Amino acid sequence: MTELDLTPLPPESERTGIRSWRNWLIGGALIAVALVLIYQALTTARVYFLNVDEAVDRRVELADDTFNLQGTVTTEPSTAADGTITFTMSFGGSDAEVLHVGNAPSGLFKLGEQVVAEGRWQGDEFVSDRLLVKHSEEYVEDNPNRVDYELDGSEADIGAPPVTPVPGY
Repeated sequence: MTELDLTPLPPESERTGIRSWRNWLIGGALIAVALVLIYQALTTARVYFLNVDEAVDRRVELADDTFNLQGTVTTEPSTAADGTITFTMSFGGSDAEVLHVGNAPSGLFKLGEQVVAEGRWQGDEFVSDRLLVKHSEEYVEDNPNRVDYELDGSEADIGAPPVTPVPGY
């Protein structure tokens, strides 16, 4: 028969020592790393949306910050041989010269359209690497013969084109 050790454990104060300090250090280090990662994620992920007049007024303050510049294209965009696009955006009585490096949305990007350009100030010029163009509902008006059908909301309608009855059947 095996003997069962019924010796009482030492008091809590005697059981703590190096092991508990090590656990506290590891726990503290993990919390510190988590806080640093959260701080980095929150500070680097924010991108401002500013109108042209606000961005021009805050040009010095924004120095190296990436932000979204909103305005209306007021000069005809011109494309250089290297593919860069230059144009002027306006809003609130202020203008900003924009140099866009990258692709522009074809067909939608033109004079008089509202645009959001993501980028940063480089001197007196706003350098953008992403353009978002607000488009209107003109497609529906310009293309009345596009495919359009009405559904009755039944489950059979989900993902299926409409069935047009053939006369005589």
